[in-house]
Amino acid sequence: MAEPEDVSCDVAIAGCGVAGLYAALTLPREAKILMLSKGAVDECDSMLAQGGICVQHDDNDFDAFFEDTLRAGHYENRRESVRIMIEESRPVIRDLIRLGVEFDRTPDGELAFTREGAHSRPRILFHEDVTGKEITTKLLAQVRKLPNVQIFEHTCMVDLIESKDATGASFCSGLVALREDGSSVRIHAHHTLLATGGIGGLFEHSTNFPLLTGDGVRIAKEHGIELEHTDYIQIHPTSLYTGKPGRSFLISESCRGEGAVLLNAKGERFTDELQPRDVVSAAIFDQMKKEGSSHVWLSFAAIPTNVILHHFKHIYEHCLEEGYDITKEPIPVVPAQHYFMGGIHVDEDSETTMPHLYAAGETSCNGVHGKNRLASNSLLESLVFAARAARKMARDQKAFGAWSGAAQQRKAPERKRMEYEDLEPLSSDEMPEMPPLRPRPLTQSYQKGHTMDSSFLGTMIDNHIREALAEDMPYGDVSTESVMPRARRARVQLICKQDGILAGIDIYFRVFKLLDPSAVMLSRAGDGDEVVPGQVIAEVEADVRALLSGERTALNYLQRMSGIATYTHEMVQALQQAGAKATLVDTRKTTPGLRYFEKMAVRIGGGTNHRFGLSDAVMLKDNHIAAAGGIKQAVAAARRRMPFIYRIEVEVENLKMVQEALDAHADVIMLDNMSHDEMKQAIALIDHRALTECSGNITLENAPQMADLGIDYISSGALTHSAGILDLSNKNLTMLE
Repeated sequence: MAEPEDVSCDVAIAGCGVAGLYAALTLPREAKILMLSKGAVDECDSMLAQGGICVQHDDNDFDAFFEDTLRAGHYENRRESVRIMIEESRPVIRDLIRLGVEFDRTPDGELAFTREGAHSRPRILFHEDVTGKEITTKLLAQVRKLPNVQIFEHTCMVDLIESKDATGASFCSGLVALREDGSSVRIHAHHTLLATGGIGGLFEHSTNFPLLTGDGVRIAKEHGIELEHTDYIQIHPTSLYTGKPGRSFLISESCRGEGAVLLNAKGERFTDELQPRDVVSAAIFDQMKKEGSSHVWLSFAAIPTNVILHHFKHIYEHCLEEGYDITKEPIPVVPAQHYFMGGIHVDEDSETTMPHLYAAGETSCNGVHGKNRLASNSLLESLVFAARAARKMARDQKAFGAWSGAAQQRKAPERKRMEYEDLEPLSSDEMPEMPPLRPRPLTQSYQKGHTMDSSFLGTMIDNHIREALAEDMPYGDVSTESVMPRARRARVQLICKQDGILAGIDIYFRVFKLLDPSAVMLSRAGDGDEVVPGQVIAEVEADVRALLSGERTALNYLQRMSGIATYTHEMVQALQQAGAKATLVDTRKTTPGLRYFEKMAVRIGGGTNHRFGLSDAVMLKDNHIAAAGGIKQAVAAARRRMPFIYRIEVEVENLKMVQEALDAHADVIMLDNMSHDEMKQAIALIDHRALTECSGNITLENAPQMADLGIDYISSGALTHSAGILDLSNKNLTMLE
């Protein structure tokens, strides 16, 4: 047998469905990427998705979407994963549209939504009844344009390459694949992503392609990688019944969402078709058992013919080929294996229990689906967590150096000690996105013990810290260097000197970590915790030179963020005590260069972010309105140009402008610098036809006066521009060697 060929890359991706393709598109362009497709690239289950892709419909939809997903999953879902998926759904849809994906639209050009089983409202975008094919083909076309990506078709992954680091710990350094001609190839990679799809090929009746045989899960198990819920297999209620062998043809969930009903042999309905899939499947099996039949019937009689011919065009055509005209008669349907909720256990960044190995899509289990998947969550979940895997790879790569473009067989990375002369700003491949946010009621927003997600400490934060250090010591720290010319270990305590809310402890420590990678911190309080005078918040142990040189920069971040969190928390409490139901939000009145940190502090303090910057939402202020020639013209222009996911907010100063904003169908109306009585009249006039926000010189002292307005949002620039600092200091430095 011939020796395997050895090739090298930065990232190896097994699978060319939406998860693999979107990960490739999210990775930096200088990363060399090799992708494997077990069969032809169009033989992936992503191509088969009919119904659509879920998206958070609007700001008020989060709780319902969250509950629908949990209810369908029998509340066995990982709630943090569900939150991530929903909060990142809009950016994903916006990106798909940017990449050329076309979703069906209403006659006035707005995106059309449909509803499927177990959804409490329409929130599913679609392209006829071939949504998966539309998304996958458009992503594939974009990937094929990338010079840094190579696709090996008819190449099956058969094993992982497992290596050891200097401590003897295992990590993934690539994979082994088998080509169609029988030759094998060893692909050495810095990072590996398994996106090998589901397990339908192991079943006699499945809606999946036969080649999907759970390769990723099987190989992961062989390497001792943790699996999760491998018994959670979803049966889809409605596949077209046929005596022919091969893949079962799926009859989309959205058919029932649009009005199709299930009938028994007597032509009678026997269940609620919009229950979760496992419930409907069980009802069908029960009915078949009672009748001794091999199928039940699905009637489209309640769906208008024009909807069938457009929305369900391909289902209609396939059924015709099988001898059924769904515009005139019901069709025989039977449950079939459809989806695998379990798989390779991954964290919120899609990393497995083996370092440098990731999994995304149906082969992974991030806990979104629980025991049963909510309809049309699969495409969304795959895209969201594939992108998170790619971003995590990019962040991790920063610790090892730039993308090689041609990796050699991987050795364990050696981390270089950071010296003062290495503090020049890093070049940035991409700016991490502000974590997606949603408005939360005041009663839920402050959570004691809230900690900053580790993914926040990405490229942008590190660059900012490096620039701050370089600003403070452009030619070194002459004071420290004069008294401490060599490395010595020391410990210092972080002491609180006044009451407040802690915010930014991870960033505080990151300063020392960049100066000395061997630095360690024992934290006795976390972001969101109340701290009191004399409290020892943390102890940091590091090279004494790092502790001395980084002290001021670290405290500057921590004191500023903690001051904002404290002020925000005080205003949240004042509003709650006054009985306000509104959500407290910040503004763009932030310190240049510090917006990310200051808005993060607002969240830690219990507030919510309004918008991060000018790219996040349409907000039409007085000068925009003047430039457009009026509110009506400004809103109409924005509607023509912006995707549906952008809300349009209009700033008004009097009741006449309120009426104009209502007539223009603004999504949010901001009452700016209006008197208390005027705002009451305005809110009565709006009468819930738009979200309401009040703004203008709102401070801790006067915010409680807004409690009786019944307003949705209270925005205060004072949260960031008027908050003081929280007095903290590094004390009790002790030399350890």
